[in-house]
Amino acid sequence: MRILMAALARTFRDRLQIVVAVSLALNYLALDYILLTQSTTPRIMATQNTALFNGALIALSVATAVLFGLSGAAMAQALRTRGRAGTGAMPGTAAGGLTAAVASGCPVCGAWLLPLLGIAGSLAAFPLQGLEIRLLAIALLGFSLTRSAQMIAGTCPPERRMRRRITGLAVIAAAIATLYLLPLVPDRYKLTFQRDGITAPTAEDLALERRFAALPEQVLPAEGFTIDANFGNIGYRLVEGGVIDFDKFAALYEKAGRPLSAEQRRIFDPEGLDAPITITRDNAYFLLNLFWAFGLANDNPILTDGKLKSYGAGRIGDFASTGGWTIARRPLDEIFAASRLVTLSDEQQARLLRVAETTFRPCCGNSTAFPDCNHGMALLGVLEMLAATGASEDELYEAARSFNTFWFPDQAIDVAAFFLVTQDRDFSEVDPRTFVSEQYFSGRGWSLVKGWLDSNLGPVTRSGATGGGCGV
Repeated sequence: MRILMAALARTFRDRLQIVVAVSLALNYLALDYILLTQSTTPRIMATQNTALFNGALIALSVATAVLFGLSGAAMAQALRTRGRAGTGAMPGTAAGGLTAAVASGCPVCGAWLLPLLGIAGSLAAFPLQGLEIRLLAIALLGFSLTRSAQMIAGTCPPERRMRRRITGLAVIAAAIATLYLLPLVPDRYKLTFQRDGITAPTAEDLALERRFAALPEQVLPAEGFTIDANFGNIGYRLVEGGVIDFDKFAALYEKAGRPLSAEQRRIFDPEGLDAPITITRDNAYFLLNLFWAFGLANDNPILTDGKLKSYGAGRIGDFASTGGWTIARRPLDEIFAASRLVTLSDEQQARLLRVAETTFRPCCGNSTAFPDCNHGMALLGVLEMLAATGASEDELYEAARSFNTFWFPDQAIDVAAFFLVTQDRDFSEVDPRTFVSEQYFSGRGWSLVKGWLDSNLGPVTRSGATGGGCGV
């Protein structure tokens, strides 16, 4: 202990080493929290485990962070004073940090790093439900700190370098073996820190359940969502341009049991329908196909100079959004980007492109700027029409989120539930830019969100709504 205290006093004479230690400790705590949220949330941990477990976990996490900071600073000091000989403490510090990361998570959900190490099961398989892994990490970091202190104090002669290395490797090997052997301890020697499964719901639980129950109406309000643009006679112009065969178009909805209403038919009349565009649960499928045709036909650089053109390599019909449109009266090469349905200024086009490049859909990993499926092409059409009115970026993002939620209702409810649980934010409080971003609303983003929800909450309430499939 005397050698350790002397070595630490020598180390922290240099203020830079104090900064190193504090920075390492704080960064460790931040990383520990990030790893924890890969499998659970603080709220779930608090409700599913006893106060003893939660208190011990917090105390051990802080102790690990402090030791990690001290060990890192001492190792840096050893490197400065002993050169290459000071690297002997590095394996212990690294092993201690990795071992602590393994224990990040709750016993019920399981540490997300365990499968990567080939350890089956969750932290519940360990005798102390993962607390012993924290203790093991503290022991490794303490060993590393002690070794660094000896090097700083000069009590480890160079001729014992090989012996030190063998000892260090033996300690790490023993720690690894312990990590794999602990889950094999018989169940009668294991402690349980989970709360009893049958407990009365707290007021907080009941409030959260009520907020969950309200999600479908928040995400898919009965009144729908209205953009500041009118239908006009876009249907008539699409028919006249050969983009839509009206008989086939109408037959789609007859066959689906959703015949076109009188108001929807007026969109295909020469005089059109002078009414704002509102998407609801009832007309989401109708608008999906209408704006699919609109996005496919409208002449816009996103089609003529964008990713469809570069990835299509002259075969524009190879995409689901192009070759999948089977109810036109003319061939694809005669209707693709062939109509001036709306004209955008340079500023409006730049605004449209910024939004299109950062809005995603959960059926794939592509943005609206790469509209290779019907949903992407339809949203492009909506955004083009709205951009032509001079709409701001905020209005375009809001429209992108709202139309996407009606076309992907269950996925949108999943994402809304994720924000509700992890950030205590209702649907209306989530920035539309964030909601439709690649992180949350792309195919991969939504899959990660749903996996997290299934692991921590079970299946989220479905909406019962449908926005239309990936074909006409």
